[in-house]
Amino acid sequence: MQARKLERKRLMDELVRKDIIDSAISVLLEKGMKGFTMGRVATGTGIAKGTLYLYFKNKEELLDSVVDYCFEPVKKEYTAIMGADRDPVWKLERCALVSLKHSAKNRKLLGELRSLIFDSMDKDISDRQSWYWVTTNLFATFFAEAVKTGRLRPMNTVKVAAMFLYSIYTLIAHHILSGGRETIEKDVLELMDLYLNGLAKRGDS
Repeated sequence: MQARKLERKRLMDELVRKDIIDSAISVLLEKGMKGFTMGRVATGTGIAKGTLYLYFKNKEELLDSVVDYCFEPVKKEYTAIMGADRDPVWKLERCALVSLKHSAKNRKLLGELRSLIFDSMDKDISDRQSWYWVTTNLFATFFAEAVKTGRLRPMNTVKVAAMFLYSIYTLIAHHILSGGRETIEKDVLELMDLYLNGLAKRGDS
């Protein structure tokens, strides 16, 4: 009986947390970061402001949770890509494409959160359990597979994976700030060409 009560409470808490995050997203889209307040989030959720602090101790913690929530679809896509029976270079290209398409779909929200997203990268580098390292190690696995199959030359796969991830983040920021006028597919092809072939001018064939 006690175990069932605890499970029901856990499920209820998860639902309330999701409602709070949904309300926070609505406030960000309507009012922007400058107009984002815990009071407005509480009102949108239909709970007292004091109750809101039982779930998130401050605005910063809530916004960090919003960032994590925003990238959940990307994480699920990455997991599917990881399990696909495909060439590792295809997997890298697909991850970049998924990331940029997600940013295009959520441009306004990510635009409001962009400073938090890039600030979080600095913090996540020191946390080996963070999304930054999970993604870097995933990309490193793909690069290692490409090296093993002879697609790419030997390299420090973790360092190259970190650079690849940062390149994706930079492209996301560029798309957000430019209003998304560039073609995502073209940007991904240029990114892959850079990592696969470099910038050296090629001679005429």
